[in-house]
Amino acid sequence: MAKKSTIIKNWPKYLLQWGVLIALVVFMTGLIPSENVADPEKYCPLGGLQALATYLANNSLPCSMSSLQVMMGIALVAAVVLFSKLFCAFICPVGTVQDLIGKLRRTLHIKGIKIKNGSGADKFLRIFKYALLFWIFYMTVGASELFCKNIDPYYAIATGFKGEITLWMSITSIVLVVLGSFLIDMFWCRYMCPLGAISNSFKFWLWIGVLFGLYFVADVIGADIPWPVLLGEFCILGYLLEIFNARPKLQLLKVRKKNSICNGCGLCEKKCPYHINIRSFHDGKINSVDCTLCGECVAACTTGALQTGIGSRAKGGLWNLLPALLTVCLIAFGIWAGGKIELPTINMQWGIEQTAPDGTVTELVDPGTLETITVNGLRSVKCYGSSMAFKARLEKIPGVHGVKVFVKRHSADILYNPSVTNPDKIQEAIYVPSKFRVQGIEPSSADSLKVVTIRTEGMYDKMDINYLGLQMRQSGKKIYGLETEFACPLIVRVFMDRSEEISEDWFEEIVEMDKLVMPVHGGGTKEIEVDFKFAGMEDGTYNVATVDFIRSMFSPFKAEFKKRVDENSGKQQFVYEIADKNYDKPIILRSMPFLSNHLSGNEGIIGIYLDLNKDLVPAIMVRYAEPMTAEKVWELMNMETWSITYSPEDIREVPAKLSFKTPGVERAFSPAQ
Repeated sequence: MAKKSTIIKNWPKYLLQWGVLIALVVFMTGLIPSENVADPEKYCPLGGLQALATYLANNSLPCSMSSLQVMMGIALVAAVVLFSKLFCAFICPVGTVQDLIGKLRRTLHIKGIKIKNGSGADKFLRIFKYALLFWIFYMTVGASELFCKNIDPYYAIATGFKGEITLWMSITSIVLVVLGSFLIDMFWCRYMCPLGAISNSFKFWLWIGVLFGLYFVADVIGADIPWPVLLGEFCILGYLLEIFNARPKLQLLKVRKKNSICNGCGLCEKKCPYHINIRSFHDGKINSVDCTLCGECVAACTTGALQTGIGSRAKGGLWNLLPALLTVCLIAFGIWAGGKIELPTINMQWGIEQTAPDGTVTELVDPGTLETITVNGLRSVKCYGSSMAFKARLEKIPGVHGVKVFVKRHSADILYNPSVTNPDKIQEAIYVPSKFRVQGIEPSSADSLKVVTIRTEGMYDKMDINYLGLQMRQSGKKIYGLETEFACPLIVRVFMDRSEEISEDWFEEIVEMDKLVMPVHGGGTKEIEVDFKFAGMEDGTYNVATVDFIRSMFSPFKAEFKKRVDENSGKQQFVYEIADKNYDKPIILRSMPFLSNHLSGNEGIIGIYLDLNKDLVPAIMVRYAEPMTAEKVWELMNMETWSITYSPEDIREVPAKLSFKTPGVERAFSPAQ
């Protein structure tokens, strides 16, 4: 009955813990259908703190990280500084699982290993979570990628071991959680969890504040101290404070004990997940570094000696609900703030100042003269990698000196010198002319197509033409392709059947659709918000040959190996050709570099191509000479795994990117083809 009574008296903890765990299971297993893929890292405060550290060190956010994760991390730190480790007590699924594992062991009457708090073994084991904290943050900040995904047991299980994991690290962490917690209560939380290390450190927030303050002062006076030094000092200071001063005193909310009515039964220590020696706290305040305000000791106390309170007195009653209520409020604040605030994925400047080897700084451009242009609709800028690629394009534009990229709203603030360039020139320089095949057409079905030219606004990303093309594909009209050319407004050429008569009103309706409803792989649909504006349709049309249109819409691939081209010059060469109408799909083009890499490791392979054959059918073509044969080419292309050479020392076996059902044909190679 004691266990039931504890659960009933401490119902807020179990409601939140089990509610979070059930919600994760439901959404990750797809029991509730959703068009959006569930993101197991979406609300992770550890990922948010890593993202914030990366942003402060590098002016960039790791891929897939957003302001939501950052705000959840800030909410966690605020909770620790003001109250306690509320996330650990009420939200963390790993903590919940450990708690259940411990209860299972006790139900089976299996005796666990007891490590007394403050013992030599306890102090030694606590260093591991700080070492793990340093390693994870060092790797994350250095690479702008969330390294914790490699080792996080929750992430590995939530993704079904299909996420960005390192298998042996994930398995090791899961074994430590399950086996360690089965033998030692809360083993992962006490000794291995890097988030626990951060939380314990910020319980001594005054000391941590002094550390960061000294680092800031050193930076102001010109002492260039590398960020790993600060990270190392944070980990060392946190560890030392935890083992030598395990009773932080600066939190507002604490469990308080009335010594006058405590009967010393020890039930509170038995129920405490961390087995804190509550009887040793004689000043009425249970201020252990391990305390999470989970309420188990309060619920277990039979005399009412333990209560939750602020100030010098225990309050009890509804005050015992305060930790759970504060947890909900802080999580809600983090979600709200994450939706309102967006940190730029990258925030970088260049060419404004130049630092000489002797430390002298020369101002190349007066920062006060620079202006900013905001470019919206950058749908192809989705993460850190694409943001850096966008920055690389901007660095080539004279007069551009910086950029802030916001991937959530697909926009960028570009810093430029108005005496050198202007917004129109910048727009033109960053624009990539695009084309999109709306639907296929046989060369024999029509000798020519009609071209109508329309003008649009809000379509300056290379992905926008795809969305407009998909809108037209769903209309049922005989429209075969689109291509764009930069202008203000944008030039969009529409290739259609000569019999189609489409009005300007129809084009306006299609272009200005608010949402595009797209079918998704596996069934269902996905809505994409678009904000294109129709600026008009030009007078007159013209015709193009269907053959020329087909060629212009196709994106070829070519990889030749010069050394082998030279070696086989004058020798008989062959082409192994596999033709398929489906080879014009983007996935085929994306897979061609892998196929080329795989085949290039074999003697006799001279080149690999994706192009239209003489019948204008897309075809993969492999050029070769002796000792290679057609049979060997077919065998290599159909291997279940391909050998991909990243460097002479790094050759990996990866699953085949393409599969082939029908063998190709061999023909003689002609240099004129």
